[in-house]
Amino acid sequence: MPDFKTHRGLDWHYEISGTGDPIVMIHGLGASGHIWRAQKDFLQTDFQVVTLDLPGHGQSGWMPVTIKDMAADICQIISSLGVSQFSMIASSMGGLIALELYRMVPQDIMRFSLVGSVPKFAKGPNYPAGLDIDKIRFLSQQFDGDYASILDIFFRSLFTMKERESERFKWVKQFRQNEPLPGREALKHFLDILEKADLRDRIASVICPLQFITGTGDYICPRAIMDWVALHTHNARFDFMEGCGHLPFLVEAKEYNRLLEDFLLS
Repeated sequence: MPDFKTHRGLDWHYEISGTGDPIVMIHGLGASGHIWRAQKDFLQTDFQVVTLDLPGHGQSGWMPVTIKDMAADICQIISSLGVSQFSMIASSMGGLIALELYRMVPQDIMRFSLVGSVPKFAKGPNYPAGLDIDKIRFLSQQFDGDYASILDIFFRSLFTMKERESERFKWVKQFRQNEPLPGREALKHFLDILEKADLRDRIASVICPLQFITGTGDYICPRAIMDWVALHTHNARFDFMEGCGHLPFLVEAKEYNRLLEDFLLS
């Protein structure tokens, strides 16, 4: 599978499949590009799909990077593929990178879909996000202990009880067991980014078609913060998936794919 070394010397792993209008998919903390497997299989009939492993995740290399660094690196990868215009799909923290990427090349982005993602994840004055800073720091400290076990507990917390009792969740658990663990240093570094990142000033600048897909049971992106986002975006589309948590595209892939396709083709 392809790898690309950027100007800063970081090796990025990516996969590309299908033909048609390009789509770049950016995963969130603790995952890899393989997390989009059901979406890639669905989309590649009509689109050229590019999935990436973020630094320290999947098969990509690692060095400490900022949101801007990652967005700039992805720009290099896209340029190397000869892609001039593309749509973006991003999950969770990947949405922060996608927002920065949009700032860099707004003219290149055709459509922009975010799932379980907001421009700032940590709570603050008049900003009812789902993550307390103290809890983010505590999770980072826990990763210094039994890393694999704590990561598993964190992953389970991203799903609702209804999802965890579903047949599909058995597949999700098996899928995750076959994935390499992200680097401990990388995960702690990304948690620090989640604590401090604030891209609220970017959200109003997005003028291309914009979609937010959110599970109604997502504690990281509760309805209150999505209401805030709605007040600060221009004609964005909001789709809520009933009973889903932070990663609805894994457990309810068919419904998520339907919502995504409807947006991409509208």
